Formats: sequence, C-alpha cells, structure tokens
Amino acid sequence: MEYSEHERKRPLALVVDDDLPTRLTISAALKNAGLDVVEADTGCKGVDCFISDNPDIILMDALMPDMDGFGACEQIRKLPQGKYTQILMVTGLDDTESTRKAFEKGANGFVTKPLNLIMLGQRVNYMLKAGAAFKELHASRNRLAKTQELALIGNWQFDFSTGKLYCSEETCKLIGIPNYAQPSIESFFSTVVPEDKKRAHNIFIKSVETHTSIATHYRIECPEGTLKHILQKAEIVHNENGLSTEMLGIVQDVTQLKKAEDEIRFLAFSDSLTGLANRLLFMDRLDQTILESARNRKTFALLFLDLDHFKRVNDTLGHHIGDLLLKEVADTIQVSIRKNDSAMRIEQDVLGPQPLIARLGGDEFTILLSDLENPASAAIVARRLLDSIPKTHTLEGHQVSISTSIGISVFPDDGDSAEQLLKKADTAMYDAKKNGRNGYQFFKQTMNTETIYRYTIGMDLKKALENDEFYLVYQPKVRMSDKKIVGAEALIRWNHPEQGVLYPELFIPIAEESNTIIEINRWVLETACRQSKKWMDRMDSPMKIAINLSGFKLGSQQLISTIDQIIQTHRIDPELIEIEITENVLMQHSDTNVEILTQLKERKIKIAIDDFGTGYSSLSYLTSFPVDAIKIDKSFISDMSESNKSDVIIKAIVAMGRSLDKTVIAEGIETETQYKWLKEMGCDEAQGFFFSHPLKASQLSDLLQYEY
Repeated sequence: MEYSEHERKRPLALVVDDDLPTRLTISAALKNAGLDVVEADTGCKGVDCFISDNPDIILMDALMPDMDGFGACEQIRKLPQGKYTQILMVTGLDDTESTRKAFEKGANGFVTKPLNLIMLGQRVNYMLKAGAAFKELHASRNRLAKTQELALIGNWQFDFSTGKLYCSEETCKLIGIPNYAQPSIESFFSTVVPEDKKRAHNIFIKSVETHTSIATHYRIECPEGTLKHILQKAEIVHNENGLSTEMLGIVQDVTQLKKAEDEIRFLAFSDSLTGLANRLLFMDRLDQTILESARNRKTFALLFLDLDHFKRVNDTLGHHIGDLLLKEVADTIQVSIRKNDSAMRIEQDVLGPQPLIARLGGDEFTILLSDLENPASAAIVARRLLDSIPKTHTLEGHQVSISTSIGISVFPDDGDSAEQLLKKADTAMYDAKKNGRNGYQFFKQTMNTETIYRYTIGMDLKKALENDEFYLVYQPKVRMSDKKIVGAEALIRWNHPEQGVLYPELFIPIAEESNTIIEINRWVLETACRQSKKWMDRMDSPMKIAINLSGFKLGSQQLISTIDQIIQTHRIDPELIEIEITENVLMQHSDTNVEILTQLKERKIKIAIDDFGTGYSSLSYLTSFPVDAIKIDKSFISDMSESNKSDVIIKAIVAMGRSLDKTVIAEGIETETQYKWLKEMGCDEAQGFFFSHPLKASQLSDLLQYEY
C-alpha cells in the first residue's frame, strides 16, 4: 500500500525484516501505537519502499539476505529525502560493535530482541517526535529554541572555515561545562566519563575531517557524582553551491528515557517475587550458551532445583508463607553461588554474556554453570547448595521444614538444545527425589558414579595425611653399563582404610583439584629426603633419590622454600636430590616455571623430565629449561618388540639427549631383550621390573647392603 504525504492522517512506519512472524508482530504493535505501516522483507526492497512511500520512521532488521540493515540504512541516508527520517535498528545482536556500526551508518536508535512491544510503541512515538523536532530545528531556529529547552536539547555548530565550535547556553548546561560561547573541542568533551571520552572525541574529529553526520551517545559525570546519558547528533549544512559550510548539531539529555528503558527491560526479564531472571531470559541465555559452547567446544552444566514438599507449605500455611520461603531460598542460592560460578542476579547484568540464576516458576530454580573443566565441578556446586539451604526456616512465627532436590544435565553429553538439557535436568531432579530427596543426581548414571567416587576420595584425602595413610616405595635405578644401583625413585602409595592400596594415578588428579596436592608433595619431599639421609649415612657411595612431584600449579607450591627447609633440617646433600616433573608442566606458565627450575639448579638439585615423548617433546624447552635428565616413557619400551616406530622414537630421544649432554633414563624395562637393546642404543640409566619392583625402604636397604 502506498500513502501520499498529503493523504496521511497518521504517521507512516516502514518495517524491514526478513522474518515474517517478527515483521507481522512489529507491524501489529505499531498499528496499536497509532501508526500506519508498510513492509519489506529485504534491504533492497526497504530502500525502494522508502523512495516510493517516504515513511516517517523505519524499523530496520540488521541481518538480512540481499542487503543487510546497515547497508540499507547507509543507502537511505544518501538519498535527498533520507537525511532526517528516523531509523531504529531492530536486531538480535547485543554487542558494542553492532551498536557503534548502526549509529555510524545513520541509525537514530538501536534495540535488541526479544522486544518489549509496549516499550517499542513508546520508543517509536518518541523517535517520531525527536525527528520532527530535528526537522523543525533545520527550518526555524527561533521556534526550536523553546522546544529544545522543554526537551532538554541544546544546539551547537562547528564552522569548517574557521575551525571554531559554537555552543548554546542550553548545551553548556546539559553537558556541565562553563557557559562558553566558543569552547574548545577538549573542553566540550571534558565531562565525558573516561570509558566513553576517547570514542566520542574521535567520532567528532572524524566527522569534522570527512564532513559527515554524527549520531552517537555517551555518558557524562555530573558534579554530584551521578551519570547523565547524552545523545549527540549532527548534520552537515551546505551553501547554495553545495559546499559544506558547517556542522549543525544537538545534544540531548536522554537519562530518563534510558532509565525507563532499563526499568522496562528489568520488568520484562526478571521474576517479580525473587528478583532473579525469569524463564524468558533464562531460555534466551541458555540458547546463547549452547551456541557459544558448541563453537568453542566447551562444556557447561544446567542445575535444576526443586523444593521438596513445597506444595504442603502452601496448602497448610498459605501462599504468603510460601512466597516468603521462596524469597529466602532465592537469597540463599545467590549467596551460596560464588561469583566465579558464573551466576548472578538479574539486576547485575540483564543481557550480559554471563550465565545466571533463574526462577522458572513455582518452586523451580535453575542455575547455568558455564565453561566447566570437569562435570564434577557441577557436583561441588550442587553439594554446596544443599549444605547452604537451611532445613528449617522461621517465617512469621512458623517453623517450616524444607529440603531440596537437584538434577544436573551436561552439555554436550546430555543434549544440544535448550529443551533437551532442561528436560534431562528435570528428569535427573526427579531421580534425586526418588533416591531419598535432599540430594543431587546427574542425568547420566556414569557421571553419578564417577562424581560420588571423586567426592568420596576427595574427602578421604583430607584425612589421609593426618592418619598417616601414605607411604613411599622406592624403585631402584641402575647404571646400564654394569647394572649397578645408582639411585632410586620415590613413589607414593595410599593405604586406604577401606579400598586397600591405591596407586597415584587414582588419587593424584583428585588431590590436584582440591589443592590437597600441595601438602602431599610436601610430605613426599620430607619423607624421601629423610630416608635418603639415612642411606647416605650408612653407605660409602652416595645414592641419588628421585622424587616424582605433581607439577599442578607449580608456582603456588612454595617449592623452593620447602626444599630449603628440608635440606637444612636433614643436612642432605642437594646434589643427591633429583626432582622429576612431566614435560607438559614445562609448557604451562613457562616464565614462572623457568624461574623455579633455575632456583633448583642454583641449589645443585638435579631436574629430570618424566614420561618424555608423551607430551609436546620440543627441543625448545630442553634448551630453555635447566634440565639434567630425560626419562623415556615406558609405553615406548613396551612396544619395542612389536613396533619399529618405537625403536625409531627411542633412538631419536637418545640422540637428542646426548647432543644436549642430558642423562637418558629408560623406565619400564621388563625383559633381558629390552635391556640389551636399550644398552646398545646408548641409554645411561634404567629402571623397571627386570631389575626390581618398587620396594619398601627396609627392603631396598637390605638390597643396598648386599650390593655394596
């Protein structure tokens, strides 16, 4: 439908969007707001409709086939009749760059989906008024002066010929600068907050240099410490010869409008009872998290909380008490979820990138935990929540007993859509109720088993040192040339009171997660060095002790001070100590690790790389780090008889070690044939079952006495 400007009784809006449902929804809202509407489904058609219908305002989608909204906006601004038409960019994008681009291309405003239709109608009518006011400014400055005062608008102009800036009294008042008729550009932006100042200043300078219009916004700091939101717009004025003579602009205080928008947005996306996010925002954020996690190949967890027997509270004490209980639970969840759990209240960041806590309705709450290294981390959060929510609440004199059941689903294992993840978390929550309530349950049983095991081991680890449950065994290291014992590697074992002897691969990763590893490393160093001192006092020939340490957060272990204390206490020769770390540790925080290893070398302590060949295996760190020895991983040794490839790798490692003057140690030798091969290849030292199994200190002492 075409509308002649003379036939119009109502303002005409042009809606440009390639999505039919969205286009129809916006059109209906605008009609309800008192506008006539024409539509286009591509950017090119939108430009054509603008030329034929000359609408008063355009609502433009940013992302469309054929020509996107930014391009269409730019084309319209180049048309003679397109200078002053109001253009509102409507898009699903929500980032600073998109906002900046929209204003650069000539948009007057920018709103993101999902839309609040009531706010949209108010926004459009407001923009129509602002557009009319801007046209009136161009037509009659005297008549506009009063309008500016009423609308909190000030005007300014920049003369291209003189390079001078002229400001009205209202402009100076609005932006909080002295009433200068001719302020400098620097003083014009002197009250802008630091975060916005450089951008606002650069936009102005670029506009002056290129003779282009301005449409931007920024914040200024008022003397009383509050912030004021300013909209700044400007157009280029041409003389009768078409030459640019000046830039005519306005500044407008849009603080109240911004505040109204924020309030409307808060109401649209928050739960009115608890202040948490509502279902609408949660589902939108869940969709975003799925896309981001899929793109970056990351894992996140969804926790679904439900209060046990909540209906009984409403039925017996009434909905008022039930609402008070929900508020208390919501507050407890908020306090319990630490900031680094990536959860927050709606008022902290309504549309930011971070996940959040939400109330879906009734007594159902959800928590989104993003970017997890291990799904077991979700179980830690769930356990903390269960421990934090009180079992008894006192509400207006009533004692209310309550417990909570939590279901957990994990992306991508449990689904790749919001509906699947929410449904499976809900299913897991009901499983938690079936299993006795007041607990948590993963959707997949395997995760439950693993999590329970890791949780149990983690709790037991905290008691293991106190109960003296750890002990060391020592595997002899022999010289390849004559099979003589020249040292021993200290290996930790855990005599678990229920599960028996546990090997380090079963509990060290869990100890690293709980930071128990720092105390365990300290105990291993202390115990091994004490035993080494005993052997040193009994033997004529010194024997090296190799200590295999976890390199987890090496920089946080205070390794140097610990070793200094141990050496001083036991008066042990540091040259007899060899610290073994895996090559992967060298690639993490290399600057810090180089410094730590360098300090060890300054104390004449030997350093060996364990499991060499299974990580990054780079010459760069063999030369960068002060390494004395490399240990060929036993996986290559076991494959020697079957894989010629392993032979080639071993020869390469030996050659590399020799060229860099490093001791080469083969671990995991089990047969005479392996021993002979590795001896011929040039290995310096070895260890493995062929020589001896790991022995207790007393057993190794007997062996050493026999040998020496």
